[in-house]
Parts: sequence; C-alpha cells; structure tokens
Amino acid sequence: MFKNFEKFLIPFKISTQEYIPGEEECYKLWDEYEMMEHIKDHSRMVGKIALAISLKLKEKNFFVNEKLVYATALLHDIAKTYTIKNGGYHSQLGAVWILDKIKNHAIAHGIMHHVFWPGPIDLKKYWLPLIIVYSDKRVNHDRIVSLEERQRYILNRYGKTYEKMQRILESFEQAKEIEKALSSVLGGELDACIVDSRGMVS
Repeated sequence: MFKNFEKFLIPFKISTQEYIPGEEECYKLWDEYEMMEHIKDHSRMVGKIALAISLKLKEKNFFVNEKLVYATALLHDIAKTYTIKNGGYHSQLGAVWILDKIKNHAIAHGIMHHVFWPGPIDLKKYWLPLIIVYSDKRVNHDRIVSLEERQRYILNRYGKTYEKMQRILESFEQAKEIEKALSSVLGGELDACIVDSRGMVS
C-alpha cells in the first residue's frame, strides 16, 4: 500500500530555512483560531512530552530539531475546536492553516499525520511525525497515561462503527511500534523522560 511512500515526502524535507514559531507565537495562534481551553491544556502536555523525548534523543546523538518538534506538538490540534463545531478532519485542516500561516512544510506535515502515520516506522527518517503521533497518544486530556488507557478512552468516545474501531486499533498498534523504536534508542529512559516531562517547560 505504501510502496511509493518516499516520493510523497519530497516537498516536506526539513529545511533549516523555514521559520519555526516559538512558544509564545504558538499560544497567539491558539487564540487566533479560538482553541478551547481543554485543548490548550492537552496541547501543552503533548508539547512537554515531545520536547522531553527530543532532548533525550539528542543526548544519544540522535539528530532531532527540538524546536521544530515542540512547535509542531503545540500546534497539532490547532483546528480541533473548529472541527468540533463544524465537522471535518482537524489534522488536515490544521496542516492547511499552518502551512498558509507560517509556511513551514515540516510542521504542516507533522500536523497532517499526527493521528496516523501512513509510512514506515523509521525514526531516523521520520522523527518529527513519529514523535508527535506517540506523544499525542500518551496524553488523555492533560494527563499522562499509558497507550492502553488512551486507547480505551478513544475507543469509547469515537469507536461508534466497526470501521472506526478498526482504525483506532490500527493507530494504537502503530503507536506501540513507535514506542519500540524510541525504546531501542532510549531504553528505560523513555518512560523516565515522559514522567519528568512536566518540568520541561515553565
């Protein structure tokens, strides 16, 4: 199904020339797009986990741009409020909004695929979307939880049809693969840095 996946990533190669918004600018974008408070709280925690993982990967000499990861994590649900009220897919709409607003293809790419990653679990090539997918699935509202607890919540809330249930289960199997990939680099430090992530950002 994804044999020719590589060619679709060509426009999204990470460029050091593209602007990366800082924390305060991300917060301003939240307000501009009228993000609900509980979604802000969720995004803050996803951001903290993603940043903690990124910094721990860098300690292992693994190339990661932590500023890019953090901005993407803070903005991953930028369109969630709109789609709750009006319908649609928040990952796709959010990617379009952010690409139009700040012209950063990598951030847009991470937002587009934060619900489900359509390619191989290759942490060296696709560290940005994979960190966002995983971090998002470790946060229930604003609370750090296991993948299993988050899966139960998502199934209960969104698994209204067989097809949706299957998609949710598939996405969490993928998250377990990402966890294995991260653990292969970080070992037991993965859980430790997630637990400690609350203190990563003031």
